[in-house]
Formats: sequence, C-alpha cells, structure tokens
Amino acid sequence: MDGQKKTPQVAAGEVQKNKQSSPKFTDISTTAEAQQLRIVAALRSGPKTTDDLRALGCYQVSARVFGLRALGYNIITDLFDGYAADGFSHTRMARYTLVGEPEGGAK
Repeated sequence: MDGQKKTPQVAAGEVQKNKQSSPKFTDISTTAEAQQLRIVAALRSGPKTTDDLRALGCYQVSARVFGLRALGYNIITDLFDGYAADGFSHTRMARYTLVGEPEGGAK
C-alpha cells in the first residue's frame, strides 16, 4: 500500500447509510415524530400559538397537529388575528390547546 486511505466505493445512485447507535431524537431534530413529541410536551403546560411552537423548532405546525389528532390526541385550534413574532399582522393565527391524550399513555 502507498499509505493513502482508501474510501469505500459506492455505486452511482446508491446511498451509503450512516449507522447510528440510538434511534432517539435530538432537541433540534426536524423529523415529524420529533416535532410531535415537542408539541405534546409544550401543550401539556398550556395553550401555545404557532409562533410559540415554531420557536421550539416545530414547522408546518398545522400538519404536525393533524398527525397528532390521527394518533388520538384531542387538540383544539382557536383562530385569532394578531401580530406574529416577525412583527407583521396576521389574520387567522392559531392557538392550540391539548384537551386529551390517547388512552394507554402518550409518546
């Protein structure tokens, strides 16, 4: 050998998978499931607006709430007009309230 490192050969179009030791999510993970976990944890302490949840790294909040409802979470959405964190006036901003969780335990 000439002392150079050999890199593994990967065929075109093939993705080399990175093996992780833990399937757990980090606090900044943007996977839908990780965002849903953060939303549920936040809503347990009281109602939150879309801006509140975005500040926690949750995006497409309405889609995440839709997914949580499909899992059995009872979440109420109240729409209101107001100013968002960006300083702009928005109509139909959302405030989410957790009313109930699925039987048998939460995530």
